[in-house]
Amino acid sequence: MAVADTALLERLIGREALETLISVAGGLVVYIPKNPPLDGPLAELPMPAQEALAAWAGGTELYVPKCDGAARAARDAAIRAAYDAGEPVQAIARRYRLTERWIYEILGRHEDDKQGDLF
Repeated sequence: MAVADTALLERLIGREALETLISVAGGLVVYIPKNPPLDGPLAELPMPAQEALAAWAGGTELYVPKCDGAARAARDAAIRAAYDAGEPVQAIARRYRLTERWIYEILGRHEDDKQGDLF
């Protein structure tokens, strides 16, 4: 079983197809058939991405990373942008299905990141 390197996969199938792959198969081991069309969750990919995956890893199992950290960072950035645009914390919390306290925690982390170190 090979572990997919997201940078390599992005070069191979493109960013949009990679995002689709992570959303449908992130955290799973998937079998890559030697010939497209691919089945299962991989059927969600556009045909050029299926062909590239089959040419690169056909006949093997591939672990697709979840990329939780990147997804969380993107979510947190969107939360900060919504707050900076004047959206109420209550509305942001409902949209992201988080508590208001957690929204404030995320916003506070952003403020900590902007704070310089004295030493």
